[in-house]
Amino acid sequence: MNPGTVLLALAFVAGLSGTAILARSYLRDDDAYLSLVPKLTAGTAVLLVAALAQLTYQFVRLDYSNAYVWENTASYLSLLYRVTGVYAANEGSVLLWAAIVAVVALIAGLSRGFPTRRGKLIHALTVGLVTYFTGMLLLQSPFASVRTEFPNAPPGFVPTSGQGLNPLLVDPYMAIHPPVMFVSYALLTMPFAIGAAHFIALFRGDDGLFSAWIGSVTRWLRLGWLFLTAAVALGGLWSYTVLGWGGIWAWDPVETAILIPWLFLTATLHAVSNYRPGGRYRILAPAMTASVFALAVYTTSVVRSGVFRSIHSFADGGIGAAFLALMAITTVLGVLVPFTYWLLQNDDEADESAAAGERGLAAWITRSNLLHLAVLLFGLLTFVSLWGLSFPVLRSSMTGLEVSVESRYYNLWSFPLVLGVLLLLGFYMDFERDGRRRSLATLGVFALATLLGAAYAPSETWRLASVRPGDALVYQVVGNASALSVLPPVAYAIFGIIKRTGGRIAAAADRDTKLKESGITLIHVGAALLVLSLPFMYLFAGQASVMATGVASGAVDTSQRDVGGSGYDVRVLGYEQNEFPKDPRPGSYALSPSQVLTRGQSLDTSVQAVHGTVTAIREGSQATVLQLDGSQVWVGVPGDERVDVDTGDEIVARGQVRWEFVPTADAIVLAGPQTIGPADSPPESVVPTRVIANGVSLAVYDDEGLVVSGVAGQREYPQQGGLQVRDVLIDRGPLVDTYVIAGVSDGTASITVKRVPFATLMRVSIVALLVGMLLVFIFDPQHGVRTSMSARSTDRESAGASGDAGGVAEVSD
Repeated sequence: MNPGTVLLALAFVAGLSGTAILARSYLRDDDAYLSLVPKLTAGTAVLLVAALAQLTYQFVRLDYSNAYVWENTASYLSLLYRVTGVYAANEGSVLLWAAIVAVVALIAGLSRGFPTRRGKLIHALTVGLVTYFTGMLLLQSPFASVRTEFPNAPPGFVPTSGQGLNPLLVDPYMAIHPPVMFVSYALLTMPFAIGAAHFIALFRGDDGLFSAWIGSVTRWLRLGWLFLTAAVALGGLWSYTVLGWGGIWAWDPVETAILIPWLFLTATLHAVSNYRPGGRYRILAPAMTASVFALAVYTTSVVRSGVFRSIHSFADGGIGAAFLALMAITTVLGVLVPFTYWLLQNDDEADESAAAGERGLAAWITRSNLLHLAVLLFGLLTFVSLWGLSFPVLRSSMTGLEVSVESRYYNLWSFPLVLGVLLLLGFYMDFERDGRRRSLATLGVFALATLLGAAYAPSETWRLASVRPGDALVYQVVGNASALSVLPPVAYAIFGIIKRTGGRIAAAADRDTKLKESGITLIHVGAALLVLSLPFMYLFAGQASVMATGVASGAVDTSQRDVGGSGYDVRVLGYEQNEFPKDPRPGSYALSPSQVLTRGQSLDTSVQAVHGTVTAIREGSQATVLQLDGSQVWVGVPGDERVDVDTGDEIVARGQVRWEFVPTADAIVLAGPQTIGPADSPPESVVPTRVIANGVSLAVYDDEGLVVSGVAGQREYPQQGGLQVRDVLIDRGPLVDTYVIAGVSDGTASITVKRVPFATLMRVSIVALLVGMLLVFIFDPQHGVRTSMSARSTDRESAGASGDAGGVAEVSD
């Protein structure tokens, strides 16, 4: 059995044993065998990490005896993209996810332990998820033999080359994006387990555990948000540089799917910050905490299950079905169980809201209710994306008709909600500092400015979308609105944030509080700037094209030429075409005589490349035959012309293999004069071309001089369906990106120069979001990492003294 499969089997046994012991301990309140759980959890994590390392090693070494390796890499790829192949398809990405979740479960167990009954339930759920993932891998293993792809091949058969990596993944951003995304999803397993365990405990008549774990929940959610934000950003930057259309977001199903958990996670963080034990959000905060991971599983199902259509999809039925089952399980635990509990309870929060309504509008305007509204708005934004993603599937399953949702659905339904979030943010910050009366007056001014901005468009370019006859009312109203409407809410939000932060930092007594407030400011200012940059990036991007003839022949005009009134000039400097791989090893694309004999009659009549040392030459009037490596494999070249080959030469040849075609040889390869040559300089017809890269060397100028110079073009992958990938040339300026696309056809180059405004502001806003959350995650005096680390030893001593008997409370965060 393959060592990787053995590692997976052992990890499954260890995980299943740990889950069973923890479940038994929780149900029976019995600590028998509990001392084995830390060892089993550590063993599961070590075994899965070892399995991931084994698979990575096989990719680096190009071990084509593994079917998954053969399907997702090739020798021409660099080390970085060989490693990228590990998680390029279902099996490897699930292994990566399982290994990270196992490490998260191990860290959680070591840092907090499970001294209480409900802590055992939480750990049982996390280890149970690891076990489920491992079971998925055993059903469809990334270590399956290549003979599963070639069932008729003889024992020991190994292909000479791999199929290669998906060309769209051959990019540094995409090499980083999947691991970051899976880290974020893995980090969300702990909040899911805590939220689900909270409601399971309540249904069993125990006290809830959410309040005791609120610090842990907050830290896991914040860290998950940090990584998920980075993953969304990396995916957008990949789209910007690889797809060659000059944008970062197209509302592709996979893009939309990763945005859904991000939006809901943002809402969850606001709900958790408003949670009060026995009071506000006592049901909603734990329920949302459990639901985020269910949405993450839904996201992954979009990519992996084959149910949804996307240019990014790479589905496989086996693991896809397992993902759908996992989606059902997490939906039950994370959504249906909390919802059922809520239905069975008295709605105390609704009663409080009704009482507030009786006291008048003033009683409604509180910090708590403003946070309620923020959570609601983010929930609505999540629903817009969720419905747009799911509607085509529901429609297809009910009617059999395939439909697609246009990007303007997402843009036009989301835009007013985003403006509402920004106005609410400004009002919340203003309300905290200036009180109800002044903040309401300021809100009215900025709301009026927003409406006036929406009504005034200096030109049609400022309109958010083109309106069509028969469009729904919301499309007509929002589509005709001006992009000016975004300026007042952004200004109001940033103004309120900075004013609030100045007062809070001045009043802060310690460095950690000041850093936390600085982090909160960076997050919200970054979000406002991101909202400002995105519509202007698309509405005010301009492009123009120019043609250059005679490029491939070298007779191109190198003078500077105007690009259609765009404000740019282009000078074509040259053209180059390269094919890859260059100078490959013969063994990477051709069979040796021993491999031919091993594969036997399965090669009969197939076309193959072979290589070896010529050990005998027989010349006849109708053909010349060459013996390779003294074996029973010969190369035959028809014709009476002498083949320019001598005994002892290393050669490669390509032709039809005929088994027992002549009495004196087991196999003969029928090559032609153009398909045989020396191994150190093989004929082009023998070496497989994996990539054809066409590039136009050019320089772009504006009124101030040279803007950018370099090569733009495209890569074509002949052996992967002729798929083409753009190689764009980008100058990332402080205010405007200059984005250059070039394509060559029949010796003529088509060059498009695009002006993308506000791209740098978009990048700055992303950095602000990440740095801000990092500061909050580390330095929050209440739930930050520094606080948790300093208090952990005290918490453990308290836990050891109190135990779990008689309903004693959980260890505090």
